[in-house]
Amino acid sequence: MSGILPSENTMKTLLILLDHGLAHAYFFETDLADQLSQRGLRLVFLVPDNMQGLLQKKYTGKNFVFESMRDNEIAYYRQTHQEGLQELYEYVRRVGMSARGPLSYVETAKRRKEFEARGRRKTQLEILRPFIQLMRSSRLVRDAFRRFFQARFSPALYTDLFDKYQPDLVVSNMAGWRMDQYLLREANLRNIPTAVVIVGWDNPSSQGLPGAKIDHVNVWSEIQKQELVNCADMEPDRIHVGGMPLFDSYIKRKWVIPRPEYFKMHNLDPDKKLVAFAATGLNFSPNSHMIATLADLIGSRQVGLPAQLLIRLHPNHFKNVPRYLREAEAIRDIARRFPDIHIVEPRQMPGDLERYAGEDYPEKASMMVHCDVLVTLYSTMVVETALQDKPIINACLPTGSGYGQDFWVPIEQVPNFPTSKRVNASGAGRLVQTRDELKETLQAYLADSTLDSANRQQFLLQELTFLNGEATGQTTDFLVGLVQGRANKSK
Repeated sequence: MSGILPSENTMKTLLILLDHGLAHAYFFETDLADQLSQRGLRLVFLVPDNMQGLLQKKYTGKNFVFESMRDNEIAYYRQTHQEGLQELYEYVRRVGMSARGPLSYVETAKRRKEFEARGRRKTQLEILRPFIQLMRSSRLVRDAFRRFFQARFSPALYTDLFDKYQPDLVVSNMAGWRMDQYLLREANLRNIPTAVVIVGWDNPSSQGLPGAKIDHVNVWSEIQKQELVNCADMEPDRIHVGGMPLFDSYIKRKWVIPRPEYFKMHNLDPDKKLVAFAATGLNFSPNSHMIATLADLIGSRQVGLPAQLLIRLHPNHFKNVPRYLREAEAIRDIARRFPDIHIVEPRQMPGDLERYAGEDYPEKASMMVHCDVLVTLYSTMVVETALQDKPIINACLPTGSGYGQDFWVPIEQVPNFPTSKRVNASGAGRLVQTRDELKETLQAYLADSTLDSANRQQFLLQELTFLNGEATGQTTDFLVGLVQGRANKSK
């Protein structure tokens, strides 16, 4: 850190909530936190309890402070303050967003909740259907709904931190879509401006209405901006298109392990083509049947060239959910039966921070750089792999059994989700829905990796806006501008 910083009494302060691994990476696997600090800001990060000490020790000497995000206090409050009503609020907030935006994802979430509800809760959700339709059609109703629940559930969980640090801006990676809602509401009560940095590709179209009043938002693209305007009633002049800072590091190839070393790590054959499979969509449909088809095609040498398969399991595969654990074991069994099938299992983050599919960046980045083709089901890795200009196949092979008696979505519905539709419309990746289509598309891409390259570049410009590593600087300028008063004043 260069230069002389102002004293703590005169420094502008950002209070930043980081509740999962991707949010942590957004600030610390990029230069964003350092750039903000170098611009004279004090950064107070609220993190899960089990990460606080580890992070403070890791970043000793930096102008960063780490405080608890109050995991336990939030859990206690939710359990002791009309827990059932808060759960119903979360449900309606999630599925009651404006019908001006795409509803395919949240409608699936609605069907899942109704399917899994039992007894009185099932009746309650049925009774709420007309109100949800009213919510979707009326902004006045949506605004009244948010104000009512914000007033009813605004505990003072962070009073000491607000008094101690006197923040000039409160920042979250979610718009009150998770436990950050309580911090944002308390900031609202104190008339402290709030800002959201969008870290998830599908968040604007999948997370529903904000759980608090949001003053400013930083998004990846004009598309995300319009989604927030149409879905969540946000004002366009409060939304800044700053790109995705984390992807600057992909562009700069910050994390890439050299190919010989990477292949050796996974016992891969350097003389064979590498097909990568990124598991995804576990909340909707299983992956194992698609992996079995891929393994058979590759194992029986039907893809045109000698090849091998490297499978990246999804973090959900490690959760204590029986159907996810069963599928993980089924995938491992496939790998045991085929010599050219290998598995990468995401590593646990320090302090048991919630795992997302991107916490082990050297592994993930190297997989995309060194593969010849990525096969997935509309994972965010579609965007990340396009940055490496590698061919992408979105495998939507139907399964008749799904998750059996548990909720599942017929896989052929997934291409209708908002981000999926954009991939298809751009031609950045090819949709396959049968074994023969998968075989033919693999053959074509393995023979010529330049196919669809122009489409991939246009897709990236559409989704990321900044393709030369400028997003971190754009986002820094945006946040610094807010605390220095150059942006619009909070309403």
